[in-house]
Amino acid sequence: MQTRRIAPAILLLAVFAAISGCTTTTPPVQPNPDIELPGQWTSKTPEFSPHTAWLDDFKDPALNEMVAEALTRNANLQAAAARFAQTIAEAGLTRADLRPNAGLGLDANRQKINSIGPQSIDSVHFNNYQLGLNVSWEIDLWGKLRDQGSAAIAQTEAGAAELLQVKQSLAAQIAKSWFDYTSAQAQCQLAKETANSYKQNQEAMETRFKRGLTNGLDLHRIRTQTALSHAQIETAQRRLDAVARRLETLLGRYPSAAITPSDTLNDLPSAIPAGLPADLLQRRPDLIAAERRLSASEKNLSAAKKNRLPAISLTGNAGTRSDEFNELLDSDFSIWSLAGNLAQPIYQGGRIQANIDRSTAQRDQAQAQYREIALRAFLEVETTLAAESYLLREYKHQRLAAEQADAAEKLAWKRYRDGTIPFSDALESQRTANSVQTNLISLRNQLLQNRIDLYLALGGPFQNPS
Repeated sequence: MQTRRIAPAILLLAVFAAISGCTTTTPPVQPNPDIELPGQWTSKTPEFSPHTAWLDDFKDPALNEMVAEALTRNANLQAAAARFAQTIAEAGLTRADLRPNAGLGLDANRQKINSIGPQSIDSVHFNNYQLGLNVSWEIDLWGKLRDQGSAAIAQTEAGAAELLQVKQSLAAQIAKSWFDYTSAQAQCQLAKETANSYKQNQEAMETRFKRGLTNGLDLHRIRTQTALSHAQIETAQRRLDAVARRLETLLGRYPSAAITPSDTLNDLPSAIPAGLPADLLQRRPDLIAAERRLSASEKNLSAAKKNRLPAISLTGNAGTRSDEFNELLDSDFSIWSLAGNLAQPIYQGGRIQANIDRSTAQRDQAQAQYREIALRAFLEVETTLAAESYLLREYKHQRLAAEQADAAEKLAWKRYRDGTIPFSDALESQRTANSVQTNLISLRNQLLQNRIDLYLALGGPFQNPS
């Protein structure tokens, strides 16, 4: 008895499950951006020894710790992760159309019917109870639903790439802000040393003025320069404070300017290996996302064209019906039905063609966006590679200039004390030395910032992980 009762429902579900067993994955689309890829970058890289990868290249444990902290606490990254979770859920909604829909329903109603006879009005009451399993499914005969499901998967893969891009961008922002902070520290320390030097020279000038060895004009000049140097300390401190608070915000902390100071400036980045392969760009998250969105647009266009074809659907139900509630589980009152439906679109006011035109335009947009991102990627890599060469040569000359300016400053003050050159020459030598040192610190930071830009342009370190 029990087997007879459930047999129609099991048979109905088995039919739908057997038909709906096929799924597809998203095949990669090979876009044609009409870009001739070079074998290697045209901008030459300096001939130096190989280096370690990405963050480890900077050999800064404090930087690594801050990046790890930001990856768990940064609000923008958390929002990006939530958007990716939404994309996954939306893909699940789309792919659910490939499977049958089943629902269990219980209906009950009571009806009264009056009958008018020769002598009186009689009434009859009817009860009706129904328990049933309802199943419906659209047969994906032409692959339209599979195309839509594949498009949803491609969109999810694009979302995963975009989440990776946010993580890489956050790590880069942390590194850049940290290097800005250490550079601002160095500028602040230089401003203090400069102010102390001017103060010492002023004290010496005060003594010489009392002895009548110098005039009042020189004394006013050194006092002016000393005051300006102390103002520069406040400017440097203000910049340091702003950078610290910005870095703390990226870390997900309250911006209290309580970053632990660094002992030294970061080392210059190690050398770029010669002959970087151009195919490193294939791992760039934005390029991967663009390719996946192009794949999704191709699948959506395919699905839109298949709307012209007839749609086939099956519906069925199995259950029991009785006027007594306690008989709903009795197979003697079982009912079932199975129906098929074929619908061929004939006229929809141009809706189908308009949807095809829209999907075509979206596909064309995705192709153009892929090409634009690819060209921008080449531009970023070529520019940062060339910039590193220029910056290294500039830093070499600037460092030599700093050494010479420091020696000139010491010699100028000695000759001034000897009375062989005027005070203005000694003061100008000190100004020049301070300016060159300031530029040297700034240039060192630019080298670090440019290396980070190069990592972002390549989508990671110089070698693919093995």
